[in-house]
Formats: sequence, structure tokens, C-alpha cells
Amino acid sequence: MSASPHGTDGHDLDVDVAEAELAVPELTPDDLSAARVEGPVDLTGPAPARHRPLRGRWLADALSARARMISALLAGSLAYVIVDIFVQGPLTQLDILVQRWDGEAQFPALSDAAWIYDKLGQRSVLVPILLVVAGVFARRHRTWRPVVLAMVSFLVLNVVVGAMKILIGRAETETGSVDVLAGGVIFPSGHSSNMVLSGGLIIYLFWRYAEDPPLRRLTVLIAALTTVTILTSLFIGSHWLTDLVAGVLVGGLLLQLVILFDRATARYRDNPPTLFGRRLLFFARLESDRH
Repeated sequence: MSASPHGTDGHDLDVDVAEAELAVPELTPDDLSAARVEGPVDLTGPAPARHRPLRGRWLADALSARARMISALLAGSLAYVIVDIFVQGPLTQLDILVQRWDGEAQFPALSDAAWIYDKLGQRSVLVPILLVVAGVFARRHRTWRPVVLAMVSFLVLNVVVGAMKILIGRAETETGSVDVLAGGVIFPSGHSSNMVLSGGLIIYLFWRYAEDPPLRRLTVLIAALTTVTILTSLFIGSHWLTDLVAGVLVGGLLLQLVILFDRATARYRDNPPTLFGRRLLFFARLESDRH
């Protein structure tokens, strides 16, 4: 069994899932009623609950009320930013004002350092760090799940951010135009979205697998690095402000989705399905034996 204080993810179980399902005793009506009134799992707590039936309220079980509220706020904020850049609202006007500041002209000594740090937001730097962290936890707990989560996050980030860049097509800052559908590939910022998603997933992996994770220090570090990344992009003029803000929102939403994927799949492997699911499996095996 895993040594993680937060429970196992089901990869170290030797018993076949299908056989385990048939081995579960029949549930009484009282058991079903008790299962329905159980509260959601809170990811902010010290440890996730184990061996709870996966019911119709799988989303409430997989994400806490606080996590669902954060996801809704992120989605609503991202929608507002997208609408604003299309109608060139107040946030877009703020873009124009911020872009008038030429940081490199005012502080030329910082220019080289800014361009070097700007590369830290690239996937070529953060993704290897994430993979190293995932690999260490995978080896320690003898499960591929941390590596799978890291790879899934990398894939999802590239697909979602890349698709948004192409579809929205916002003009580059060098053109001086804030128009969308102009053939640019600048919105949302891959730098800020990568910082939030990769950094947030590193924090989540520590929470999930480390015995005494320094969550507060890691959170402060990732937040500080993300802030510096945004300021650096504004300093060298590589992004509009709303590009960077949208990148943070997209990264936060994708992080929630990756966590949801982990919680939902881990709970399915750790918990037997309902009585209805066991009966379906029973009849499927009878049908297979006939053929």
C-alpha cells in the first residue's frame, strides 16, 4: 500500500477490479440512504476520504464547494475578458495605456535579465521540473499516476491555449493594434498559463503524495514567480495585459480540470461501483459465457 498520508490511488491493488466488484456485499436500502446524505470531499482538508461509493453526485464528491466556486469565478472572469477584447471595452483601453510604458527604454540595464527570465515561463523550463517532481513521487509510491497527470496537463495546455490563440487571433503588440481575428497568436499568454498550471500541479502533487508538504511556501513561491513573469512580459512588451490575465485564468481552469480528472479516476478505482453496476457486470458475464 502507498505510504502517502492522503491515501492510495488504486494502482497498488493486486485484486482485479471486476472481481472486487463482485466481492462487494449487497447494499441494503439503509446503506443507500446513508450514502446519499454523505457530504462532498473537501480537497482543502488534510486527506481525502476513501472507500466511499461513487454516486450520482460525483462532481460534488470530487471537488469541494470551495473548488467549485473558484472554478466558476475563473470561468466567469475569463468569459468577461474575452468579451472585453472583442468589444474593446475598458480592459482593452487599459491594455493601450499599459503598453505605452516602455520599460526597456527606462531601465535598459534590466533588459537582458528580463529576456532571460521571460524564458522561464516557457514549457521547455517548467515542464521538465514538473516531470522530475512527478517522477520522484511515481517512483516513491510505485504508481504512474503523477507522471500521467503531468503529461495530461502538458497536452491539455498545448491544445487549449493553442486553439484559443488561433481562433481569437489577436494582433501582436508590435503592431500597436488591439484587434482580434487579425491573424495574431498572442491571446491568451502561454507564459502565464503555463506558470499557473505547472506550478499549481507541482503543489497538488506535493499535497497528494508528500508526507509533510510545504504547501504554503510552495504557493507563495509559485505566486511570486507568476507575478514576476507577468511584470517581465509587460516590461519587454511581449504581451498585452489582458493576454497575461487571461493566461492566468486559463491555467487556473485547466488546473481544476486536471485535479478533477485525478480525483474522479482515483475514486473510481478505489471504490466499488453501485449495486446496479455490479448487476450489469453479472449479466454481461452471463452473456459472454453463452457465446
